[in-house]
Amino acid sequence: MIVPIGCSLLIVYFFIYGMRSMQAKANLNVEISVLEQEYNLVHERRMGIESHVQLLQPDHVNPDFLDEKSREMLGLMHKDEIVILHKN
Repeated sequence: MIVPIGCSLLIVYFFIYGMRSMQAKANLNVEISVLEQEYNLVHERRMGIESHVQLLQPDHVNPDFLDEKSREMLGLMHKDEIVILHKN
């Protein structure tokens, strides 16, 4: 009589904690996917920044990029230019 009750309790115990571990695994998988998306966004942003840094290296400055950034920061333009503004 004690053995079947003990086995039943053991089965119930592992069923409950087994379900919790499966739920925890599902939650971790969701968190992993969210963090991977965040990583991809940060990585893309970093690659963009690194490419801009490469254009402003002291040994070789890209004149077009330097002109674009200086005009953007100073708010200057030529008389014959047309400015088209867009949100980033």
